[in-house]
Amino acid sequence: MANRDGRDFDVVIIGAGVVGSAIARYLSRYDCSVAVVEKGSDVGGGASSRNSGVIHAGINSKPGTLRARFCMEGRRLLIDWCDQLNVPYEICGKLVVARREEEIPGLERLKRDGEENGVPDLRIISGDEAARLQPGIRCVAALHVPSSGIVSPYALTIALAEDAAVNGVVFFLDNRVEGIEPGEECFVVRTDKGILRGRWLINSAGIHAGEIARLIDPEAPPLYPCVGEYLILDRLVGERISMSVYPAPRVDNAGLGVHITPTTEGNVLLGPSNEYVADPEESRSTRPTMKRLLKEVRVMWPDVPESLVIGAYAGVRAKLTPPDAGGFGDYIIRRTPAYPRAIQLIGIESPGLTAAPAIARYVIDDIVRTEEPFEPKPDRMIAIRRWPRRFDELPEEEKQRLVSEDPDYGEIVCRCEGVTKHEVLHALRNPLGVKTLAGIKFRSRVTMGRCNGGYCLPRIVDMLQKEGGWTSDSFVLRGPSSPLFVGRVVEGEDA
Repeated sequence: MANRDGRDFDVVIIGAGVVGSAIARYLSRYDCSVAVVEKGSDVGGGASSRNSGVIHAGINSKPGTLRARFCMEGRRLLIDWCDQLNVPYEICGKLVVARREEEIPGLERLKRDGEENGVPDLRIISGDEAARLQPGIRCVAALHVPSSGIVSPYALTIALAEDAAVNGVVFFLDNRVEGIEPGEECFVVRTDKGILRGRWLINSAGIHAGEIARLIDPEAPPLYPCVGEYLILDRLVGERISMSVYPAPRVDNAGLGVHITPTTEGNVLLGPSNEYVADPEESRSTRPTMKRLLKEVRVMWPDVPESLVIGAYAGVRAKLTPPDAGGFGDYIIRRTPAYPRAIQLIGIESPGLTAAPAIARYVIDDIVRTEEPFEPKPDRMIAIRRWPRRFDELPEEEKQRLVSEDPDYGEIVCRCEGVTKHEVLHALRNPLGVKTLAGIKFRSRVTMGRCNGGYCLPRIVDMLQKEGGWTSDSFVLRGPSSPLFVGRVVEGEDA
């Protein structure tokens, strides 16, 4: 559509989580104008970066549902996209363990569902074989799922968004949607910073998708926030855990149970909990829940090293099922009855990370382009922004070459994670224009080690003041509401 003031677009996407960013990236391959509106100061600030980072194989989705369809298709696309963008992932497999004989039928049900969905090579094995596959695990039987994997969820979301941005998608961060006005030619999206107009509107607002939908669709269903807390174990533990370990399913559970998950960075995650809450922004980590996570994990892994817990975080799932029902509802992906060019994505919880590329393909190819046949861009007009490989993981000869070309590679800023000054500055110069400490953290891994920033944070602050021109009021953790400093102890002096 005509761009009168820089805020008119063919497509406006609300929400820059992994699904919204996947849709933006998919659309960036077509000749159309696209905007993404995000209330946070960075992409992926909600459930998209606060989950287990599992590439699901398809055993936990009821056959015939959208969850099952998009999980299976999404897994294949996700691996292709990770290869294109250099996003870290690993097909490490997983075990679903029965701790008592009466739990074995639950494994058999998962196996039947998985086979109906097309999951390959599923086997129910003995407790002894499970312990050989993953030493330290105690169970009477297990379902082995070799096609399950892990991916860095924040790296994936950021990589999708940044690749979309370098290919023309415009991101409006720190823009909270306050209203939507349907018109004959376009939707007017009012934010707290101004307005945008789009011929098509795609609501991918995660936990807030229900309230956004109800701005133009009073019949849209409600969502129920369900918080999940995690513990983070030191990278030393990653040498002992080679695959994910899940408990046998419970029918009434709001999630998949407290599980053990290795990460692509070498840490190990324990969690999540499952607690319905009233506040969709709930993100606290609580001591009672931490103790409960350790207690539940010890049933499967008696020697879990509690002394190597180095951090915790929480994420909120967007559930369609109320507290008295539990379990999982199927995804809602539909056109708004009164306004068919408005597409609602509601209740996209696990396996939403795995399903994201397939959801993007479906929304664009099977809905939008059936009426609006945007032409594909020529290959020469498409840039690929690859996720940078970590300096700490490079061969020694490559490290020496980079240091000789750029001395900033030779200065280690974060000892725990081996992050260099060059990597911090590269993270700061991201194409989305994100200037938060969390943004630098998720793009470079500074402050993610066992000292939680005790060593590197002062050095980062000094670097950003001297080389980035930051002042004391520039330093925010996640956005304007989370300042790190209130001023200087001595005015006029260097930090």
